[in-house]
Amino acid sequence: MTTLIDAVIEKQPNLPQPEPGLTPDEIIRRAVALRPLLLEEQAQSEVRGSCSVEMHERFRKAGFYRILQPKMYGGYEFDLTVFARVIMEIGRGCPGTAWGLSLAAGHALNVAAIFPKEAQDLIFGDGGEFYAPARAVPSGTATETADGWIVDGVWDYCSGSPHSNYALFGVRITGGDPSAPPEIGTAIVPRSQWELIDNWRGFIGLHASGSNSLRVDKALVPKVFVVRQNLFDLNIRGGTIGYHLHGNPMYSGRMFGFFQTEISSILVGAGFAALDEFERILTSKISGPGAPMIVSAGVQDLTRPFGIALGLLEAARNAVLAGAQSYLDYCAAGINDPSAYTALDDMRIQAGMQHAAKFAGEAIDLLYTSVGTSAAAKDGTRLQRYFRDVSMARTNPGLAVERAAVMLAGRNIKERLTPASAG
Repeated sequence: MTTLIDAVIEKQPNLPQPEPGLTPDEIIRRAVALRPLLLEEQAQSEVRGSCSVEMHERFRKAGFYRILQPKMYGGYEFDLTVFARVIMEIGRGCPGTAWGLSLAAGHALNVAAIFPKEAQDLIFGDGGEFYAPARAVPSGTATETADGWIVDGVWDYCSGSPHSNYALFGVRITGGDPSAPPEIGTAIVPRSQWELIDNWRGFIGLHASGSNSLRVDKALVPKVFVVRQNLFDLNIRGGTIGYHLHGNPMYSGRMFGFFQTEISSILVGAGFAALDEFERILTSKISGPGAPMIVSAGVQDLTRPFGIALGLLEAARNAVLAGAQSYLDYCAAGINDPSAYTALDDMRIQAGMQHAAKFAGEAIDLLYTSVGTSAAAKDGTRLQRYFRDVSMARTNPGLAVERAAVMLAGRNIKERLTPASAG
């Protein structure tokens, strides 16, 4: 059994931001500037199973892990649209790396939203360094004791875990009425109390995402490190703990819209990465340097898919950014009027972003099948990598568009017929 001192500390002054003057525009420019290096390191990151330690340090120094982190704990507390734009740009350099970054950097929002201040004081610590995967599926248990909670289990697909210092887990809370449905909570466990399993191999794509399984062996964590909140079904009535602590409605949102922002932003970035590579191939087929462009044989066949893919990706990018803003608007509206932000609203945001990801996937499919076998299907080509990555991403429940559509339609029809049941 591992232990962690259940310390409760006095209220801290605000932790300093590493760069108090950092702006959203500048942090997005930093993501763009990393694209050449991300492209260069794609193959090595796939073999490694995650981005390098050096790239993680670049992300940390650039402020990417603090985008959604509260100012009180040294974060920049930028809004969700800024986070989405940064992830898109990283995805344009390496989709697998972006998957790991997004699903480690984004969950500062979840911690800020649902954990009490005593927990946040400990989690963000003295320096505000925080990166954590979140696996909300309750694949383990939490058992309350006089000294804290004992967390035990194995959670798969913990993306971003290789460089993380915490992990968020859905847990089944034991000790309740055995005849009642299990109570689902959320636990946070420090890196020292979980084991990273070397099993992120043999999948078709997203090799660089660090989506390893994590094992927790009867770890004793402080009482404040487990909350009786299910990330898939948060109680936001009256505003969450995070809203009342930080005064920002962004920390009082439902989770499907947010989780979908994390994923769809990556896929849009991957789509633009494929478009960039397709354009490079197209340009290489144009002869006559220094002279009027003469289109070589076959190139005209590539202009149509290029234009269609560009349109699809512009629609996808706009949909993600509009969806992220819609999420923020609903968070604000729900503070004073719970009926203004229902579970159905959250499902609608998610559905729109799912279709954005679908557009990006369609663009990648089109580019992959249009450019020719040697340029796309051969091992080591970037288009093959992007095709593999989006193929892997489609197996994620967050991109199960048709299944989500059935659930959305059913919920929508039910609540139209019985408006009083909305919530």
